[in-house]
Amino acid sequence: MIDVGLPRVAAARITVVGLALTQRMIALVGAGISATIVIDVQVSRGLVEALPLIVAPYVGIGMLALLLIWRSTVITATVFLLGGAVLSVAVPVIGLAADPAFDDPGPYLINRVATAICLVGAVGGSAVGGLLWSAVGFVVAQSSVMVGLALAGSTIGPGSGPLIVFSISAVAYLTLALAQRQTARRLEPLRAAEREVLDLDDRRVLERRAAGVVHDTVLADLTAIARSPGALSDHARAVLGEHLRVVDAASVGDTPATSSAGSALGDAVLGLVGDYQWSGVRLDVSGVESLHGRVSAPVRHAVMGAVRAALDNVVQHASTDRAEIVVGERALQVTVLVVDDGVGFDPAEVADDRLGVRASITDRIAQVGGTVRVWSGPDGTTVMMTVPLEEAER
Repeated sequence: MIDVGLPRVAAARITVVGLALTQRMIALVGAGISATIVIDVQVSRGLVEALPLIVAPYVGIGMLALLLIWRSTVITATVFLLGGAVLSVAVPVIGLAADPAFDDPGPYLINRVATAICLVGAVGGSAVGGLLWSAVGFVVAQSSVMVGLALAGSTIGPGSGPLIVFSISAVAYLTLALAQRQTARRLEPLRAAEREVLDLDDRRVLERRAAGVVHDTVLADLTAIARSPGALSDHARAVLGEHLRVVDAASVGDTPATSSAGSALGDAVLGLVGDYQWSGVRLDVSGVESLHGRVSAPVRHAVMGAVRAALDNVVQHASTDRAEIVVGERALQVTVLVVDDGVGFDPAEVADDRLGVRASITDRIAQVGGTVRVWSGPDGTTVMMTVPLEEAER
């Protein structure tokens, strides 16, 4: 198995995810504290009858924060923002209707829900994405609290709470984004070094293989020739010729065009580790050593295009930092699986005008006589591609 990890890149991604989780925890705890303060103020003023209605928006934003902590996806983040906007509008409308002094001495209690909206945090491990989500959250927060104040007929402003929280979040995500960019730039020279190391490892494997072939064939043939009392028989000549062809095929040099495309497919799959190491998704590859059959060039190109499409979906939509490629050969077929533990999706709900899985994966494999199966759910997605070996190997 090939496992190429980049600790600094992974650490930066984990830091972004941790910051987002911390923000949502603050929103949850802040909602509870705000609800407690509201209860205390209303009880001290003797306004107990409308208390459940006044407290409801604070409880609601706390539940939305809990949802976002449980499952951080684009959908739940959007629900958090939209639901929070509705609750933020409701706070001054309900509060001032039940207690005309609800905005005294200022908008502190009124903008608590709006402040929590600014803590939406990043979805995934991208610091730039966290900055964008925070900006959207701030716009939604400010707009909603101003709409609520206008509907309630209040003349006070929205307060500085949302602006302060957004400013802190923006500085944090901007700092992380710059750090991620600098890290990627500094690690760029390691990419060439890593490929060189992998090439050297491959060369050593080929050298050991060639040495084994020489030991098992040429040395044995030379021993047989030395011990032969006379001219070689026709059978001995045929065996010697076959062994020379085996030695030629075991050359340490570059693979010629006529060599097994099974190994070429394996090399191409291994090359994806380097291609995707900067995407934020760590790629594990297994089973390449089991490839011995021959697939045609069109089949190999179709498989690699489909695998890349599947990995692009993992990077863009799965919200995970790890994926695995499993390769196997059985019953005159080659099977390639792309597996992730991300958020998954429902294949049946993919719209007909969305061509990603159908055109980039299913149709591409079908054109070379292969099949594709997709399993997806809350625990991840598996794409299995099966293609035939070349007729010459059957």
